[in-house]
Amino acid sequence: MKSKSNKGATTAALTLLITSGMLASALGIRQVNDENNVTAWVVNKNMSAGQTITVHDVAQKDIDPSNYANMALSIQNPRALIGKKLATNKMIEQPLFDTDFVRAKSQNLSEAIPAGRVLYTLKLTTLDIPLSRVHKGDRLDIVAKTNRLVRTVARDVQLIGVSKGPKTQAANSGVMDNLAKETTNSAGVSLVLAVLPKDVYSLAGIDNADKVSIIVHSAYDIEQGRLQNFSRLQTSRTIEVVKGVKNEAVYVAK
Repeated sequence: MKSKSNKGATTAALTLLITSGMLASALGIRQVNDENNVTAWVVNKNMSAGQTITVHDVAQKDIDPSNYANMALSIQNPRALIGKKLATNKMIEQPLFDTDFVRAKSQNLSEAIPAGRVLYTLKLTTLDIPLSRVHKGDRLDIVAKTNRLVRTVARDVQLIGVSKGPKTQAANSGVMDNLAKETTNSAGVSLVLAVLPKDVYSLAGIDNADKVSIIVHSAYDIEQGRLQNFSRLQTSRTIEVVKGVKNEAVYVAK
């Protein structure tokens, strides 16, 4: 009787030992797999080609890189995903790559100019606003100061782009922010603007000695179709002076 009891206890102990070993092996394999996983941005639902990615369509998930040969090329910055149109179908929890999106067609420069405007490049040696905060489509006003005379050069100017000089490359922090802070030893910056034809000669008349200021209009005002009027800042008037056969415009205080 005692022998049968010992035999049963031995069998139970062996069964428990085998079960524990199997569980330990499974946990060990799972831990190794978890350590090999990488975090990636994936779609959280099935999506078809032609759909546009929104913030509600993506999520972060741990992925086994062995399932994808090019996992290292997956997009890690979520800002690079939002607003892009899919070129391929994507299944739920699949990572996203650059090749999954429709490539933007290159646009001719003339196509970027709004109707009724012309392109003008304004070169500035210094700029007091952070260029990282201004974007294509922003509405600007340009004011110039000559000695103590202030004049409005152009109103309702639309920013098309920014062209930076070769010496404005920053080594550490953001290039655009450093452009705004540089005051000396700078190659300057050129603003590519869509301006009204009537403002071309006023812009061309800006002298190197003039202090040029850029006024940025609120996006909320633009959405409602209105721009702030600061005509009261006009502290000078234009007088045309005739010199022989040439006419010259000068600015005098009111």
